[in-house]
Amino acid sequence: MEKNKTIKKAIKRKFPAVGLDDTLDTALKAMANANATALVVKTGDDLVGVVTISDIMYSLTNEDDLHQTTVSSFMTSCEFISNKATSNPCVQLDEDEDVLSAVKVMNEAGVNHLLVSGSKGEPVGMVSSLEIIKLLAS
Repeated sequence: MEKNKTIKKAIKRKFPAVGLDDTLDTALKAMANANATALVVKTGDDLVGVVTISDIMYSLTNEDDLHQTTVSSFMTSCEFISNKATSNPCVQLDEDEDVLSAVKVMNEAGVNHLLVSGSKGEPVGMVSSLEIIKLLAS
């Protein structure tokens, strides 16, 4: 495995977002339209959580109503780690970290998506295990 490859090359910088009050149907369509396996959940400019394809599939298997079930009921709540106090941190990594570090963090956290921070600690995108596999294969 090439240690010198950073996850910066695998980041999806234009990650789709939904709001807490958006519906399961809205999240499903946003994911499909963006060809993404995860969405960020925002309240205004603040990132407050993540919705993955697994969350959506779980809601669908529970037969949650597409038009009545809100994102807040099936998302993973978390806060982006920054210079302000964080009580419920998201699983994230700096964009300059190597691929092996990303794989280790994903494995230890039991997730397939990482939020990625930039040099100033700001959110710059998201990376999935699929993007990491593509990076390693290139």
